[in-house]
Amino acid sequence: MQAVILAAGKGTRLRPLTNKTPKALLEIEPGVAVADKIFQALPEEIGEVIFVVNHLEEQVRKRYGNFFNGRKARYVRHEKLDGSAMAVWACKDILDGDFLVLNGDDVFNKKDLERLIKHDLAVLIYRSRGRASGGRVKIRKDGDLADIVDYPEGETGEYWLNAGAYKLNKDFFDYEPALMKRGSREFGLPQTLAKMAREHKVAVERAGEYFQINSKEDLARVKRFFKKGSVAK
Repeated sequence: MQAVILAAGKGTRLRPLTNKTPKALLEIEPGVAVADKIFQALPEEIGEVIFVVNHLEEQVRKRYGNFFNGRKARYVRHEKLDGSAMAVWACKDILDGDFLVLNGDDVFNKKDLERLIKHDLAVLIYRSRGRASGGRVKIRKDGDLADIVDYPEGETGEYWLNAGAYKLNKDFFDYEPALMKRGSREFGLPQTLAKMAREHKVAVERAGEYFQINSKEDLARVKRFFKKGSVAK
């Protein structure tokens, strides 16, 4: 099975850290980057990793080469940076079958990803309390995905949010990429998956341990955690 790591973005909310370093290569332990931790968390079934790159891509290519941590590595350049759905579409011609898609700026738990890939289609979610800062996941009565509403700005409460990990198959490419929100110029993977959920069963897996790195504060929190233990094990 293949895994697609989305690592093309400029990481504007992490500037100036990302001015000279791509977000996926920010260190969370001495000599250990975010994407290194993603490799550690990959299930054994993953034999090849496809990096979607753009911003400072030469650093990603140099670090991981053609083989890293027991897996083949390939690279696809996402030219327009027009959303996560289009980043996956850029990989269409080199995807063989079922595949995993992971945000390149998040840290995942291996056990969570092992559960995720057992489904035909699935999304990983996590519990958030307080002000929402991501895609809010709506779950059907039978426990499967109903919808993902991206960036419910200003809302507070207790939510299940999108954790940026997806198990997909080639049916994904039968669907027109969906805009992230009205007026946006970017096409979202979560919104496209929500469209698929109207006709397909999309399972929902709850994350045990998960870290989103969208700000310098997030990065500092992850660094503190890894002084105590690793979520990748």
